[in-house]
Amino acid sequence: MGYSRENKRQNEALQSILDGGSPEKRIFVPVEDKEFKEKMKLERETEQKRINEKLEVTKGGRMPWFCPECKTVLKRRLDEKMWYLYDHCFNCQVEVENKMRIDGTYDKWAEKKIIANKLAWITDQKQSIEEFKTQKAPEFMEQFRPDGYSVDRESWKMNSEGIAKQADEALEHLQKLEDSLK
Repeated sequence: MGYSRENKRQNEALQSILDGGSPEKRIFVPVEDKEFKEKMKLERETEQKRINEKLEVTKGGRMPWFCPECKTVLKRRLDEKMWYLYDHCFNCQVEVENKMRIDGTYDKWAEKKIIANKLAWITDQKQSIEEFKTQKAPEFMEQFRPDGYSVDRESWKMNSEGIAKQADEALEHLQKLEDSLK
């Protein structure tokens, strides 16, 4: 069995202590790789920046525990809805609307909200019609044969000119509606 130098040194040190002497003093100087240490520090900083950016992006999607205006706990379903719409609790929104009614500005505000909702709906409809207009003929792959690997292709035909014409008519109608609201 082999005998290492370290074992030999330890045995000699123990023997010298038992004989009343003092063992050989050894000083260990730690050596660190400065390049590796700097690289790890840089990696930690970039990772922390990435995490902070993610947290900042999701910050708007999270509801706080307390209303920033009245400092009450946001725990009801209505509070959650009002937070995502107006960034405060339901009670604060009731107070805001009450002040608008007292000032006489509530009707204008409500009409603006209704028009904004209608315009958003029209924009969504335009987008879906544009997607419908540019669609391609559908094609399906189905396995009917019992062999387990062959596939039949089923292609449908469609009147793309007729679809484009109907889509243009619908877009014109939606544009007229949008112009009448503005």
